[in-house]
Amino acid sequence: MLLVVGVLGLQAAGLVAAAVSFVVAAFTAGGLAGSLLGLAVMFLVFAAGIAAAARGSWRLHRWARPAAIAFELLVVLFGVNILGGALWLGLAAIVSAAAVIIGYFLPPVVDAYNRALAD
Repeated sequence: MLLVVGVLGLQAAGLVAAAVSFVVAAFTAGGLAGSLLGLAVMFLVFAAGIAAAARGSWRLHRWARPAAIAFELLVVLFGVNILGGALWLGLAAIVSAAAVIIGYFLPPVVDAYNRALAD
């Protein structure tokens, strides 16, 4: 579970960092400032959702696992789409998403969720 929560936390931090960079870039973007600020808000919303899923996973809440897996599937699509232009970013996205998805299906994590659901 530590792997899953750690990677989700890193992804949330990365989204916050990207949002901050969009806000900073908006000051000199002229006509694109509105779009950059909109992207910043969207990234902050995603970061909040991922942070909530990380916290929910740590506490073994039922809703956290499907929410995080759905987000990771979007991360895989993002990674595949940018492989041609930004190879390392695409690979990092795919590997981190795979780590979370696989991590959720490791036997100790599945056992922990099953015990939490039985309580």
